[in-house]
Amino acid sequence: MKRDLYAISALILLANLFKRSPIYNIFYLLAMIVLSRKLWRDFPRFLAISVLVGFLAEIIGTRMCTPFGCYYYENLKPQVFGVALFVPFAWAIFGFISYLTARRFFGHKMGRIVFASLLMVIFDLSIDPIMTSWRAWVWETTTGINWFGIPWTNYLGWFIVSLTFFYLYERLSKGEVGEELLKLGPPVYLLEMFTFMIYAPAGVKTPTELAFFIAILIVFSFSLYLQK
Repeated sequence: MKRDLYAISALILLANLFKRSPIYNIFYLLAMIVLSRKLWRDFPRFLAISVLVGFLAEIIGTRMCTPFGCYYYENLKPQVFGVALFVPFAWAIFGFISYLTARRFFGHKMGRIVFASLLMVIFDLSIDPIMTSWRAWVWETTTGINWFGIPWTNYLGWFIVSLTFFYLYERLSKGEVGEELLKLGPPVYLLEMFTFMIYAPAGVKTPTELAFFIAILIVFSFSLYLQK
């Protein structure tokens, strides 16, 4: 198991080094294959649920403006049914990092489902400003309350979609995850937030820096609470 943990850690580090490249996804896929061997045997179920729910949410979102608001994909390709293929897998990547982090802090199912969903929203405080600056997708909805131009409805949508697939996973699986793997959750979460900040274009450095600060505040606060 320790060998698997070392392999997963190395693959995730490599993924973050190549965050601007499609290789990022390949390294995470390899990490997922390794962790599903012994450390998280029903991870394939988590992967299937998160990808499926994420894909359906994106199809509905691009056609009905629900639950995120109105938007469309432009420079992020290839696409299927108007949804970039990378995006459902991204739901799974950020979902499993958020879930591991939440499981590290919460034993109670509902607590970790809600907290993992909140962590997903914090992820998107960095992701959306970066991706919209590249016109990976384009927002048509505008709201008076927004995060650097991103409508607040988007973050409500992220919370709802995340809550949905975390809940479905908990309902449809035993949710058994190795304790050693759970310890990777918080540092990997912070690593992802850090590299978002480092690789962010100059025009969107501020939202990624603020998001990283929020992530540090939350993760360290709960870490200190666990030590009491």
